[in-house]
Amino acid sequence: MARIKPPFAYFGSKGRFYKEIKEIFEKNYRANFIDLFAGAMEIPLSFKNEFDNLKVLANVKDEKIECLLKENALEVYKKGLEYIKHDLRENARDIYSNNKDKFEEENRIFKNIFSECCPCCGKRLKNKKNHEIFNDNEKMVLKILMAFGGCSTSLSNSFYSPQKLETLEIYLKSLKTIEITNNLFDENMEFKDSFIFLDPPYIQKINKEEEQFIGYNYASDKGIHWSVKDDNRLIEFIKRNQNKNNVFLVFGSVNNNLSRLLKNNFECEFIVKEYKRVTFGKLAEKAEYFCLIK
Repeated sequence: MARIKPPFAYFGSKGRFYKEIKEIFEKNYRANFIDLFAGAMEIPLSFKNEFDNLKVLANVKDEKIECLLKENALEVYKKGLEYIKHDLRENARDIYSNNKDKFEEENRIFKNIFSECCPCCGKRLKNKKNHEIFNDNEKMVLKILMAFGGCSTSLSNSFYSPQKLETLEIYLKSLKTIEITNNLFDENMEFKDSFIFLDPPYIQKINKEEEQFIGYNYASDKGIHWSVKDDNRLIEFIKRNQNKNNVFLVFGSVNNNLSRLLKNNFECEFIVKEYKRVTFGKLAEKAEYFCLIK
């Protein structure tokens, strides 16, 4: 069966490791697959698509993805394309490469969606809500699906293609096949007979040459604050759920605080994956680990 890929870029997605994760899951199969930090949900959605009888729970605590779940994302996307007057016969990349003036005009209209000023006269709108075509959740959906980096108010050069539209339709349909929750992490949760996938927010960079502690505060992006204290809570969660026919696969940056806690508390197998990633035109070597606990 085909993988289910999100129709948008998502920082921290584990899709690049899909082959390795699937192999580990098949060797340690359980009737339930639990992803407590699911993000874009590429792994849980793809597993449900590949293993039809698998029961899948994906917990998502991310403002952007939660907006995508609340709204009719397909209709919002089509509404956004209509608003910027985009011809659905044309691929956005082709326009960006071959007709910069047209792309810039569509980009200008797109920016108006998020502007505090009148696009006609440039004056600040006193009753902005009365002039809005899109509500706040819809604006977030448009940023995810159409904006540069999934978070700006400028169009991405890949904001539309027939293939992207099809990918979005498949993605949204697949969301209905799994259970999705939006809860903060709770170390007192209990599961049994489950493969538990744990990819918590990292508190250390994954660049190989940078190993200093930096602190990662997802709260700055209206998400989840995560600290070393939360790493300890994660350890308590694993301990609470051991001896219940569960398997745990934990992700993290190499030599971070969590990896040391895992080594000190469990018999576990570490697998380090190195890869290269281009971010804003800069190529960097990255390293992350999988930690398997049975």
